[in-house]
Amino acid sequence: MLDLDSLPGDDLAVNLADTVMLAVSPPIDLLDGGHAKFWATQALPEGARPPSAEQTRRLRSAVRELLEATVAAREPEAWAVERVNAAAAAVPTSPRLTADGAKTSWHGEDGGEIALAAVAVAAIDLVSGPRAAQLRRCGAHDCSMLFVAANSRRVWCTPSLCGNRVRVARHAKKG
Repeated sequence: MLDLDSLPGDDLAVNLADTVMLAVSPPIDLLDGGHAKFWATQALPEGARPPSAEQTRRLRSAVRELLEATVAAREPEAWAVERVNAAAAAVPTSPRLTADGAKTSWHGEDGGEIALAAVAVAAIDLVSGPRAAQLRRCGAHDCSMLFVAANSRRVWCTPSLCGNRVRVARHAKKG
């Protein structure tokens, strides 16, 4: 079974969407007891701090809807688009010239949640950019995880878990 340690890790927005397992009944929320751990393991912009669990879940539902709509080639629900756009707009960014080149600075001084804004921006970039065509749902019947397929042959969210389970089941069925 997937847990926070085995999220595919493809994208910040995908990682948040995948913190709820929908292919089981009842759904399993990996943020229950793992909220702080989730945020601690994500690559976030400087100055980001973990938002509340409620804020995280609200954005997660919107991000999940955007990603599911993209996979299904349908229009996302308006509420999800509005919620993601609001989270992205809550924290302005600006380019800064540094010794290492250009860097994006996030400005959360007015109370915006940088972590949520980063997820929202990642979701917008994913569903509106060229990687949208690479967004997939895991091919295992008992998995609801999403992932960005680096190659067109990738079928499972995590080949070492779901892929292996499917291969083992297929082999057992043959024998």
